[in-house]
Amino acid sequence: MGGVPITLLFADGVSRRIEAQLGESVVSAAENAGLTLLTDCSNGQCGTCAASLVAGSLELGNYDKAVLPDSDRLNGAVLTCISRVTGPCVVEFPYDSSEALTEEAPPIDGCIATLEQVAAETMLLEIDVSDPVDFEPGQYVRLQPPGAEEWRSYSMASCSNARRLAFYVRLVDGGRFSTWLKESAQVGDGLEITEPHGSFFLRREPRPRLFIAGGTGLAPFLSMLESIAGDPELGQIPTTLLVGVRTGRHLFALQQLESLRQRIPSLTVQYAAEQDPVDNCHSGYATELITSMEVPGDTRVYLCGPPAMVEAGRTAAEAAGLPRRDMLCERFN
Repeated sequence: MGGVPITLLFADGVSRRIEAQLGESVVSAAENAGLTLLTDCSNGQCGTCAASLVAGSLELGNYDKAVLPDSDRLNGAVLTCISRVTGPCVVEFPYDSSEALTEEAPPIDGCIATLEQVAAETMLLEIDVSDPVDFEPGQYVRLQPPGAEEWRSYSMASCSNARRLAFYVRLVDGGRFSTWLKESAQVGDGLEITEPHGSFFLRREPRPRLFIAGGTGLAPFLSMLESIAGDPELGQIPTTLLVGVRTGRHLFALQQLESLRQRIPSLTVQYAAEQDPVDNCHSGYATELITSMEVPGDTRVYLCGPPAMVEAGRTAAEAAGLPRRDMLCERFN
């Protein structure tokens, strides 16, 4: 099979022209050229690798349509982990070249400081590191337990530049990381942590914010809100957080959110549970709350949660008059 040129464009204006083999995925071609594109699941189920096809064509493999809706696909969106090269093409990425053009730093050694189930199917995992980790509020790292071959990605729920990192892990039946946490992990155990990644982070801009979290998708918003609480200028900007969970028993970090609400005068928090809602909690989906809100047209929307929730939130926000170009998304399964 012959090689063809493909061009990779990044948000900071940097471009790289590389050679790909016909039938090879964009992610694989980039890796062979010494680039590390953002990706996680590698099978079209999470959306981390989303990009835009500017010119040429790619053949997409199987993927979750909640991650890549038909409307986005028609507008050129692709998932580079399952996009096969069929000829010369140009692909544009929504993040800076620094995310892809540098080699992965050696893993950081961490030690479990806290391991506590704080809600139905949710575990609080706190990890101590020897040197503070600097990251943009909302970014994620990959974690790997001792002896494991796979890395799992989780967003920090804590402040940047700290020696203790907090994570909220959804406990999945049969999940390798979940099983390790529930059955084997103990305080004092070690694990490895990659450097921070991701283009889903708090933007410093003077426009209203709408945060929409599904389940443990609340974690990056806790990091963002802690950053906002420590910056008087950011704290003056109207911010609304909608938290959606399966049942009232799945709610967590309520005391932290109440503390943040008191520290950030401009913050409004609303909860929704699909079943068994608690007091002052909407019965249904968090995305339904958007229809009853007055949302300024210049609002920046941040969505984090399962693919179906993210797409429902994008649709509801668009129906409220907000353009999709002003929406930042982080999906996970």
